[in-house]
Amino acid sequence: MEKNVCDSLIGTLLNISGKSKDGVKAREDMVAQKIRPELAPQIRGSRTYLPPTCFTLSRKEKKRVCECLHGVKVPQGYSSNIRNILSLKELKLVGLKSHDCHTLMQQLLPVALRGVLPNHVRGAITRLCYFFNAIFSKVVDSNTLNTLQRDVVITMGELEMFFPPSFFDIMQHLVVHLVREIKICGPVFLRNMYPFERYMKPLGGYVRNQNRPEGCMIQGYVAEEVLEFVTDYLSDVESIGLPTSRHEGRIEGQGTLGKAVVTINRDTLDQARFYILQHMVDVHPYLEKHQTLLSAQNPSKGERWLAMEHNRSFLKWFTNEVDIELEKDREKVSEEVRWLAHGPGLKVLSYQGYAINGYSFYTKAQADRSTMQNSGIALMAMSMSIDSAKDNTPAYDAQPYFGVINEIWELDYAQFRIPIFRCMWVDRNKGVRVDKMGFTLVDLAREGYKSEPFIMASQAKQIFYIKDPANEKWSIVLHGKKKFVGKEVMDEVDDELPPFPSGLPSSTTTDDVDDFYLRDDHDEGLWNNRPAYVEDDFYLVTFLQSVL
Repeated sequence: MEKNVCDSLIGTLLNISGKSKDGVKAREDMVAQKIRPELAPQIRGSRTYLPPTCFTLSRKEKKRVCECLHGVKVPQGYSSNIRNILSLKELKLVGLKSHDCHTLMQQLLPVALRGVLPNHVRGAITRLCYFFNAIFSKVVDSNTLNTLQRDVVITMGELEMFFPPSFFDIMQHLVVHLVREIKICGPVFLRNMYPFERYMKPLGGYVRNQNRPEGCMIQGYVAEEVLEFVTDYLSDVESIGLPTSRHEGRIEGQGTLGKAVVTINRDTLDQARFYILQHMVDVHPYLEKHQTLLSAQNPSKGERWLAMEHNRSFLKWFTNEVDIELEKDREKVSEEVRWLAHGPGLKVLSYQGYAINGYSFYTKAQADRSTMQNSGIALMAMSMSIDSAKDNTPAYDAQPYFGVINEIWELDYAQFRIPIFRCMWVDRNKGVRVDKMGFTLVDLAREGYKSEPFIMASQAKQIFYIKDPANEKWSIVLHGKKKFVGKEVMDEVDDELPPFPSGLPSSTTTDDVDDFYLRDDHDEGLWNNRPAYVEDDFYLVTFLQSVL
């Protein structure tokens, strides 16, 4: 259903031959129904001119949409390369597979349409895409289903105001029944067609006799099942099935590209060490003890000064404190704390690519050379907000931070290694905003937090950026896709956040409703070489066809 809706939408917007639901016959149907007379086909010489509707894109707008999609680079494993199905010369998408349509409807199409089409048409299409995104979530809140049902009915009603009646076949009608299906059958992602479509390939491979394909499939399937059973009783034999994932054995982290040894300076190493110590469970008692000592020694100081002093002096204090404890009772200090206090060497392993937690990460330099964008990164962190320079009681709250990976290091503590990312972060105050449609936009030129460039690799969430077609200064944040392997990560499944908020306001009003299907900002209508019937001839032909 998602593929059929996407094909109709893309084909109509880009006027793809054989896919568009707007043409001479569609306009003649509206003439027969005596609706939207301004859109009636006009005979001009040997060709027919179709006046522009509210969803008709000019050639310049089609080029903007196609160039936006052509410039998209997605993370590894997210989808196929959009450039392979896009023709910039003909300004159309060709050979769309079901998962390509899934990717377009979920996230890419609303981004590509930014800055083109009237607001009410673009808003309705965006809400339809949000609906598909919401029902495909891995976790669906049952309390929101009634709201989703109401919103999709309103959205489909708005689309009926803008698009011709020929656009709405059975697939568009069935969209309004999806919420009821979820209530009965559960989340949509458990009932996707993708596993069955993939399985058609091995089934087709079983066919040896084209005259008896069903028997060949059964024979091949039974033979494979027998081999699967036998392999359970043979040692050192892998069973037949899906290939091993590239993330197998890499959940804890493993370098994949560009391994090298580099030397870093002491100040940079201390920055990385302090960040690591803040996130090690065994070090938390030392962090609390140091903060308590600072408060007791400086009772007149405010929280802001104490936080800054803690960040500055903890590293040296921690090393001395562990040395004192080791002299008193060596057995009470864990081996991990000993090595953390000792610190890593100045020589670290550097990588251009790293796999961890089901993600594949690249450095910015490697991503620029690749067809994939694996360098985008996001982190939810506690942020200290201060009202003014004299404010001594800062407030703390969780905020998302966005950036790109500049360097990937593994710090060597002799007994273990800790992978960290050195990032370029976008300033949240000046470089991040959320627009009225719910898109998160970042200005990658607004660099901030230069004194805190490090995060632990295990904390990173993958995102990717698409240049905003409406304003190239900004980039739109979209979420990556995690590949889950093994039981060790199944407990950490976090549903991907939808790119659009729920409950978007309706774009239509009660004023000038009759003008919603028109577009007067350009006159680039559609041309057809087949002349249309004039009105009287059209009714005559329709009558004769019904009689015959």
